[in-house]
Amino acid sequence: MTTTAKPIVIIGAGIAGVHAAETLRNEGYEGRIVLVDRDTQLPYDRPPLSKEFILGELSEADISLRSNESLTALRIELKLGVEIVSIDAKKKIAISSDDEILEWEKLLLTTGSSLRKLQVKGSDLEGIHYLKTLSDAKAIRQKLDGIQQVAIVGAGFIGAELASSFKKQGKEVTILERMPLPLAHILGEEMGEYFLQLHQSEGVHVITEDAVVQFDGTTQVEKALTEKGRIIPCQAVIVGIGVIPNTFLSDKELHVDRGYIVNEFGETSLPNVYAAGDCAMWPYRGDNIHIEHWDHAVNHGKCVAKNLLGGEPISYTAIPYFWSDQYDHRIQYFGHTKNWDSAVLQGNMEDKQFTYFYLNESGVIDAALLVNQPKNALAVRRLIKQQQSVDSDLLSNPEVNLKNVHVQENEDKVSY
Repeated sequence: MTTTAKPIVIIGAGIAGVHAAETLRNEGYEGRIVLVDRDTQLPYDRPPLSKEFILGELSEADISLRSNESLTALRIELKLGVEIVSIDAKKKIAISSDDEILEWEKLLLTTGSSLRKLQVKGSDLEGIHYLKTLSDAKAIRQKLDGIQQVAIVGAGFIGAELASSFKKQGKEVTILERMPLPLAHILGEEMGEYFLQLHQSEGVHVITEDAVVQFDGTTQVEKALTEKGRIIPCQAVIVGIGVIPNTFLSDKELHVDRGYIVNEFGETSLPNVYAAGDCAMWPYRGDNIHIEHWDHAVNHGKCVAKNLLGGEPISYTAIPYFWSDQYDHRIQYFGHTKNWDSAVLQGNMEDKQFTYFYLNESGVIDAALLVNQPKNALAVRRLIKQQQSVDSDLLSNPEVNLKNVHVQENEDKVSY
């Protein structure tokens, strides 16, 4: 394969960046690959941070993505502790905070996302934490050894997983959520009610439709005060109120709308500049969407890396997927939808084993939530990909094995 004097530079050594760099080598690229990150840690896996790592079940070595030796063997030049502050697409250079200049032939932005911060009185007290990095997780794990009461601000997936982890440690856990139901903005009210009851059944105190207005304490947080006058005793607080894509590398010709706007090939509006993973807004069935999960970062990084090599471009068409482990629940979500016309349940919520389908007005499955039913995963992914109308009665029938539901060739209907 043709090599160039200038390297391919990847900014961001997270999931997307590491898999992109490896893919370049696996596809036969022989030129230089430079992988840059402002973090000083070797690349590591993030999903275990809120679960096995917090619980002490996995070590730092266990969650390492790749060793120095494996990256060296692939001739991937890893530059840690280097913060890129600007790029010049015309000159094909990236400039670091200490004025180091990196030349590139093609540039891939895998800059990830940053946590939203809670700006209230007392938010600078000790004991108030955010979970994004390995350093964050290590600080939380060390802090929680000697405390009993934990408050979690935000009932999203990170907050829910942490609540599960802390309950396993015997902590007294309070979740504070501004919305009426946890996760309802993603999963709908019925599923929001299900997850509310799940946390409550595990002994978590869940407060909804309220928000923190102040933290109190001398130097260490001792309690959280809410809009409605509640006082929540706590010796530690974890804030999980969402993320913002990292788009700090700007250019007047670089289109940004929440994330870097890319086409189906991962190309930004700048020539020879691509983006993948958490920092990108990418086209999915007529909309630009933003996905923050592990599976997307891996697959998007790999696909876009192949397009960096030239040749026939490859469209990124993966079905979005994420998972979450909470208490005795393995939760899987396939597809993407903000609005659905109807929802269909197969299984029994009381048995904690079911699949919940989100259908549009044409009866097409746009998304599905699986609770403790991994056996349905492949069939659900296939049905979403095929985008054909499915009979609701068929989906809701507990006797129907989804593996046996097939779209008939050249016909706009489904058989069993």
